[in-house]
Amino acid sequence: MELEKLLFLLSKAEQPNHVLFSLNIYGITSRKFKTIVALVNYDKDIIPNQLSNLARSDAHDFVSYFSSENLFFVDEKLLEEINDGKSVDFPLDYSIMVDSNYASYIHRFINADTIDFNNNVFNTISILLKERFNYDYWFYLLENYKDTSLHMEFDLQIFIKEHQDLHSNLVSLELFKSIDIDEFKDSNRIIYTISKEQAVNNANKLIEDLYCSESGKEFLNQFIFIQKQMTLILIGILKINFKSGKNAAKKVSELFEYMNEIVGAYFDREMILAHKYFNKPGGFRIFSKIQKRGKTSDLLKKIENISWDFIVPRVMEYFMKNVGEGRFYLPFFLSHDRGLKDIMDLYKVKGVFFNEEIGPLPLTSETNVEYFEKEGCTIDFEFYFSNENKQKRARILKRNRQSVEELIQKEFQELVEILGN
Repeated sequence: MELEKLLFLLSKAEQPNHVLFSLNIYGITSRKFKTIVALVNYDKDIIPNQLSNLARSDAHDFVSYFSSENLFFVDEKLLEEINDGKSVDFPLDYSIMVDSNYASYIHRFINADTIDFNNNVFNTISILLKERFNYDYWFYLLENYKDTSLHMEFDLQIFIKEHQDLHSNLVSLELFKSIDIDEFKDSNRIIYTISKEQAVNNANKLIEDLYCSESGKEFLNQFIFIQKQMTLILIGILKINFKSGKNAAKKVSELFEYMNEIVGAYFDREMILAHKYFNKPGGFRIFSKIQKRGKTSDLLKKIENISWDFIVPRVMEYFMKNVGEGRFYLPFFLSHDRGLKDIMDLYKVKGVFFNEEIGPLPLTSETNVEYFEKEGCTIDFEFYFSNENKQKRARILKRNRQSVEELIQKEFQELVEILGN
């Protein structure tokens, strides 16, 4: 309950002293924590101009996790430095993730005879090359897990032979990261600072670390289950939307029940996005091709692909807490997928809070309770978040870890029947 109050105050903060006041009230400052909050009354834009311009432009395939560039950073160490009168200086990790499409675009960029800067994709890549950013392709590797055989005994050469496109893209990404920025700025010439052989070795090691090691498989399985849970949630959203002519508020109540009884977890972001979809289905581009009496032969694959867009923010949040070369990790994403941009635009993240035990927990300027009350949705939050229902969801979630594939098939068949009627 104390944490909920803290998150509420942080969601309403408009200037730095509001954030510091909120943290002090609940004694958070004595524990290890980090929080990043976008503030309307704070004019320190810490994001490089090129990133800011790209994030604000619809002409580029660039997605920012946060809704604003005016970000205020706090952790317990920074507070100590301020209180001791020390000069506060901390490194930031501006890290850019790529999806499968952009991994292939970068491969084409690296292997092109000439670079057409009028091409929107190539122009975006060239803009990024002129800044010193880090690039992460963990999401790309996660997204491609479905084409790998993790249960088989791992053999690098067999893996490369069976997944040549994946391997080639990784080699190109390694070369891309090594491009001499100063040379490219001056002459648009691409000069690598590592050899092709080194790029191949780096790609091979990455593949071995992720797909062969126990820790890599554990990391993969963690997100694979989240993606399957997300697929289950999306099937539920579609079932509820097409099953009846009820209004958005009543459909949201049904979705709360579905989360409680079938999914075994409450997903705040997806609840709000679902309401916006229920309220205006035609305005939700990501579901635009899913209609009554439409083709269902490849529908499950389509839903599974959409689920990857929905877990992008969660992958970003994971890396904010667990990795990064700087003191604070700021994630960005390159994607040509309009649906992903819609997801990020329709759920604007004001901030994030996490410590060693909790989080990361995203903050919006309007809490879920406020949002649903404003939209006329009667939700009994005390009931859904009672200890009894929390324990119930935990039991269902544990069961789903063993049988989520069968559950997805069952729920999907019900969706097919609904769409066919």
